[in-house]
Amino acid sequence: MDRIFLATMVSAVLLLIVAADLLVNGLGLQQPPLNVASVVPASGGLVR
Repeated sequence: MDRIFLATMVSAVLLLIVAADLLVNGLGLQQPPLNVASVVPASGGLVR
């Protein structure tokens, strides 16, 4: 019985964390993934 209670509590806490994150950030406000190719300077490819 203790394992079921612990699993329920852990699940509830994780669900609250996800709900709070969605409440703060919203559904469509996540930043797009960073394009690594645009970060590297073009002159950096020809270093000897």
